[in-house]
Amino acid sequence: MTEDNTKPNAFKWFTIYLAPPMAIVFVSVVLLIIASALFKPTPDTKENKAIIPTVEVVQAASSEVQIEVASQGTVQARTQTNLVAEVSGRIESVSPAFYSGGFFEKGDTLITIDPIDYEANLAIARSRQAEARLVYEQEQALADQAKEDWATISSSEPPSSLVLREPQLERAKANLEAATASVAIAKRDLDRTVVKAPYDGRVREKFVDIGQIVNARASRLASIYSIDIAEIRLPISLEDAQYLRIDEGLIRNIAPSEKPIAILEAKYAGKTHSWTARIDRTEGAVDPQTRMMYLVAQVEDPYQQNSKRSGTPLTVGMFVTARLQGVVLENAFELPRQALRQGRLLYAVDDEKRLEILQPEIYKKNEDTIIVTGGIEDGMSICLTPLQYAVNGMQLELARQEPETEIVEKADETPSDT
Repeated sequence: MTEDNTKPNAFKWFTIYLAPPMAIVFVSVVLLIIASALFKPTPDTKENKAIIPTVEVVQAASSEVQIEVASQGTVQARTQTNLVAEVSGRIESVSPAFYSGGFFEKGDTLITIDPIDYEANLAIARSRQAEARLVYEQEQALADQAKEDWATISSSEPPSSLVLREPQLERAKANLEAATASVAIAKRDLDRTVVKAPYDGRVREKFVDIGQIVNARASRLASIYSIDIAEIRLPISLEDAQYLRIDEGLIRNIAPSEKPIAILEAKYAGKTHSWTARIDRTEGAVDPQTRMMYLVAQVEDPYQQNSKRSGTPLTVGMFVTARLQGVVLENAFELPRQALRQGRLLYAVDDEKRLEILQPEIYKKNEDTIIVTGGIEDGMSICLTPLQYAVNGMQLELARQEPETEIVEKADETPSDT
């Protein structure tokens, strides 16, 4: 009996307490689904548009192109000398130009050494020379007298050399020659007490001064160098030699004014200065470590001592960059280096703004430019913008080029003082 009463109570409790909320929840869910379906916004349909890359171009124009090869080097003097004392003694005086950086001309007296001892040696040598000459002339007279005496005797036998005093005469002659040589040596030593400049030059460094004792062939006096011509050793690769077409025999035999040109540049006092040099020669060997060959460029009158022009001197020890003037190409194209793709290709844009991939004849690649001798034509638009994907015939858009603004300089309205 107990079980039969429990079942109706449970059904009644479910019907009264659980069924209504569940029904409400179910109806709510159904209504939400219907509402979301009715009021769902319809998506806007957009037309798919192709993305066309925008590129910058440069117009190809052929012209006469001067090929240049870059190099660098340090300025050196053509002639450098270490002055060494040739006689011993105390330094009596030095030239006002005898200091580091001082200029001098050929024949200028740089140093004088006390000459008293060498003047005395010259006087003694001349005295001995006079005595030797006297003895020689006496022997010559005795020899002549001996020949006359023998002729007076009229002997049939020929006279001996001793009778004719020939050995005595030879000894006197040898003594005279030795005395004359001693005079020449003494005079040379006296002349060497005055140290003169061997060429127009400049003092790099001095090692002695007034009052100092120097020893012959041991004491260094100064280090000097010439200022008539400066030289610069310019290394180039064996590959770059083809652009210069430099022949050792040709350079050596042509006139200096026709030798290849090198433009030198260096920064000095915050400004870039340039000088014109001539390639004088090539060194006879290739460096086995760097595999480079060396050209020697020369600049005449680097300190501008003998010219009327004014400018910055090309100082010994200065580091310079060089642009070697090579062959001249006719009808060649010089394009920016950024136009090159994959090291060998160019992208061109035709009249319909479509891409055309070209493989031109590249003569030389420089740091900022490339020289093209074939494979493109005048007026072609060469693409400068790198493309992630490049296909022949793809559509491109040209970047809009802003017109160059003309800068108008206003005249200074401040009245001049008169």
